[in-house]
Amino acid sequence: MRVLPCLLLAALALLCAPARAELYYLIVAGLGGDASYAERFAEDATAMAAAAERTVGSRDSITVLRGDEATREALREALAGLAESTQPADRLAVFLIGHGSYDGHEYKLNLTGEDITGTELEALLGAVPAQSQLIVNATSASGAVLEPWSAGGRAVITATRSGAERNATRFSRHWAAALSSEEADLNKNGSISAQEAFDYASRLVTESFEADGILATEHPELRSDAAGAFEVSRLSARVAATPVVEALNERLAELEEEVAALRLRREALGADYLPQLQALLVELAEVQEQIDEASAE
Repeated sequence: MRVLPCLLLAALALLCAPARAELYYLIVAGLGGDASYAERFAEDATAMAAAAERTVGSRDSITVLRGDEATREALREALAGLAESTQPADRLAVFLIGHGSYDGHEYKLNLTGEDITGTELEALLGAVPAQSQLIVNATSASGAVLEPWSAGGRAVITATRSGAERNATRFSRHWAAALSSEEADLNKNGSISAQEAFDYASRLVTESFEADGILATEHPELRSDAAGAFEVSRLSARVAATPVVEALNERLAELEEEVAALRLRREALGADYLPQLQALLVELAEVQEQIDEASAE
């Protein structure tokens, strides 16, 4: 028996909840060096941007820098803008595509004009208030920033395991594919988490080298305990919803993140794990039922 009708609960949620948390994307396709790489990087950026737009439903929170637009100054301005516009409750996904370099001391992302260093990027990312951040560095030598960038709850994915893996990477192409792949959606909930996308892309990288009969020159890495809870893409576009349905969708997303976070703590919780999981799954089913009912009206 429900104490309050679902519509009243949703209305109360709208009145009492803070401003809606937003997901922001920053996609950067760096300097190609030659026509074939420039074309590939542009294609990967386009595919990632399409997945981002499908996920958030508009272009307002998506910034794409590619070709001549991908300069150090433009990247600095984009991150400075995010530092001003985002709130702590927001989420930020940054995808870096292209060539990187590492001299044994400093990583650099190759851009049109002056390159930008890993140290400078780390500082700019740290100035963005959004507390949930996913940084996917799909460039060569990207493993050099894996440890320094993995701070403050930030999830970091790199195409290589160290700065010594300097060949052009294959990871970005497979990461772009993962964001739109039903095969990557292991739990079949219509959503791709960072962990799911990483697992899918990493597997395809390994298989591609095996198919070519050569030793792998890149080994993707992930640093985060919360990658399973970061929704990086949706397989179907969000549709316009009433405020009531939107509030319920927000609660559904929160519950999905709570389930993913709980599963990461399974061993530590011991006997308490299953009762907590069951309670979350029951509430998740109830909220989904309320969404279905409200959407049908």
